[in-house]
Amino acid sequence: MRPARAQSPLLAFRDVSIGYGTRTVLRDVTFSVKSGELVGLVGPNGAGKSTLLRAVSGSADILDGSVTVAGVPSASLTPRERARLVGVVPQSPPIAFAFRAREFVAMGRNPHLGRLQDLTTQDAAIVDEVMELTDTARLADQTVDTLSGGDLQRLTVAQALAQRPQVLLLDEATAHLDINHALQVLELVRSLSDDGLAVLGVFHDLDLAARYSDRISVVASGAVTAPAPPRDALDASVLSEVFDVRAVVRTEPATGAVTVVPIVRGADIAASVRGPVGLVCGSGSGATMLRRLALLGVQVCCGALNQGDVDHAVALALGASVVELPPFGDVDVTAETKVRAAYSRAAAVVVTSTPFGRANVGNLRAAVEAGVPLVLVGKMSADRDYAAGEATALWERAVERGALRVGDEEEAMSAVLGIIDGQESVDG
Repeated sequence: MRPARAQSPLLAFRDVSIGYGTRTVLRDVTFSVKSGELVGLVGPNGAGKSTLLRAVSGSADILDGSVTVAGVPSASLTPRERARLVGVVPQSPPIAFAFRAREFVAMGRNPHLGRLQDLTTQDAAIVDEVMELTDTARLADQTVDTLSGGDLQRLTVAQALAQRPQVLLLDEATAHLDINHALQVLELVRSLSDDGLAVLGVFHDLDLAARYSDRISVVASGAVTAPAPPRDALDASVLSEVFDVRAVVRTEPATGAVTVVPIVRGADIAASVRGPVGLVCGSGSGATMLRRLALLGVQVCCGALNQGDVDHAVALALGASVVELPPFGDVDVTAETKVRAAYSRAAAVVVTSTPFGRANVGNLRAAVEAGVPLVLVGKMSADRDYAAGEATALWERAVERGALRVGDEEEAMSAVLGIIDGQESVDG
């Protein structure tokens, strides 16, 4: 987390309703963006993210409340005054007339020039600087109507930076860029923000939003949430409610940024009317089966899992039941009793390929003692049993009691669905 800055906001919305003419798109918007801060906007298509930016740039109507830029009411700014304060990188590059690239970028200096005034030496130096920063200097003599959409988008970023704004608005500014240049632009914007620029940006990619934003607001159903740190703004419940996507939200170890891994669309999950099925899993060994069973409408109980475990996160995202353990906590007697009770209500329990140690062997013991059909995936060997032989003994006991042994997850799915169908046939 970057250190917070105490100065007054450069961009502030106070009880703002925004729209076009008599049509209101967003209501009661209140938040601010300070110098040195990048606030990301995410939300479904058509929710009003771009409209929020247009309220600052002057192309959407402020129907109620106030928007201030650098302490000045936006409504009182002339177009030239606004352009000195606010730079805009639109969602789509502008129509590419046959200007040379350097001339196109130099237009960003127009708000600072007098009528018919040529660029000064200082203006020219600013143009050169921003073209170097955006890797567009090599395009200087090419005409913009011959450039790719990605090159034109980077020139548009350069033009906005040439304005030397205090506030920068990004409307999916990397949508037309390959991953290399998208990261280049966002790293540049992040650096400029750290140096004092206030940035409000619309993001389509939730991972990029989480990686580069200090705080994130969610735009949905005519409202804008108060900006919050990425971990809080993009939790699994928000993604489910706003985007109808079941996702795992985790911290990416290489960068320390929040990452969002979509698992399945909510609309694709069948109503949970079959099962339940128990899973003995952990460390991602049950993630794929969890998803497949959810798509088939099979209820799942996952035993005891630690907070932070991959299977724990997937189970919560998909609505499977879990006996929750603290990070690195053991399956103690209390947890094991709860797990055994849950497994005893299952049509069958699948023991996935997860290894066992003292911390989690209680899940296996609960499954063996639950008194329901067991499906054992793979073989028990020394590289799976780190519980001083206890897991092996439990496995052998399960086999003696008639547990079905299968080679892989595909066979396990077929077996457990066969058990469910057989029970439903008998019940029918």
